[in-house]
Amino acid sequence: MTAEVAGGCLSLLALSILVIAWVAGGANVPLDGPVRSPVFYISLDWLLLDLLLIATLFINVELFFRLKKDQTILRRDWQVDLAHYVANHLFNGLLVVALFIPAQSLERFFNLQPLQMFFSSLYLPLQVLLIMFLPDLTQYWVHRAFHQVPLLWRFHRVHHSVEVMDWLAGSRLHILDVLLTRSISLIPMVLLGFSPEAINIYLPILALQSVFIHCNLQFELAKLQKIVTTPKFHHWHHTSDAGCVDRNFAISLPVLDLLFGTYYSPPGEWPKQYGCTGPKIRPNYFAHLIAPFRSSS
Repeated sequence: MTAEVAGGCLSLLALSILVIAWVAGGANVPLDGPVRSPVFYISLDWLLLDLLLIATLFINVELFFRLKKDQTILRRDWQVDLAHYVANHLFNGLLVVALFIPAQSLERFFNLQPLQMFFSSLYLPLQVLLIMFLPDLTQYWVHRAFHQVPLLWRFHRVHHSVEVMDWLAGSRLHILDVLLTRSISLIPMVLLGFSPEAINIYLPILALQSVFIHCNLQFELAKLQKIVTTPKFHHWHHTSDAGCVDRNFAISLPVLDLLFGTYYSPPGEWPKQYGCTGPKIRPNYFAHLIAPFRSSS
């Protein structure tokens, strides 16, 4: 057994112990008193725990089932994508503000309380399915607009500048792309008043799926890729192969691409190359931040 595989097995064991502790009720241990937090809070503890969980899970999955066998864990440009991961997580608070302030204003303006009571009273699994469909429908068109509107593409091409696909590749997103796309896409979820339980089920699914579909995995999952997005389906979205760009905009449900004529995932075939055409963006986090504002973008 190589050191890499042995390390993967140990990290999976640690992750298993963590999950067992959580299922056993570790998160519900009573505290002696209130937890005091500072006025300014940037959630570094959550960031580290989230990174540890995501990295442990997906690095090990890629380690054993990777599509490109010669691709290492610390692949080219991993540092810049890790910087995006950290920065975008630290701005989650700003995303919440960007999401809830306009949603609450619209809720009061349109008097949506009866509609919200209806949706919050639905059977929980049905709520989760509706949450998956409605924000994904919104995000499909927002995502498509980011590809077709030149001003928006300036920001979104940062995401498509990644040329090596793995669990960390999906983190490469300009902060304004994150704020606009996710806030607009999730507003229907807030406006319609789905229960907190349904939202708390959906958001982790969305987070895990967003990482999963960028992974360097050999699974084709042919029977699933018209039902839920898979790595192969989303890899075709990131390809720069001639005649194959601007396809597969759905984040969770490929049926939207089937409905709107943008589905593309030929059986048994994977993209030959990734990235975007045109001027290259220097693989540096701050270069990515200013790239949309440069005349050559």
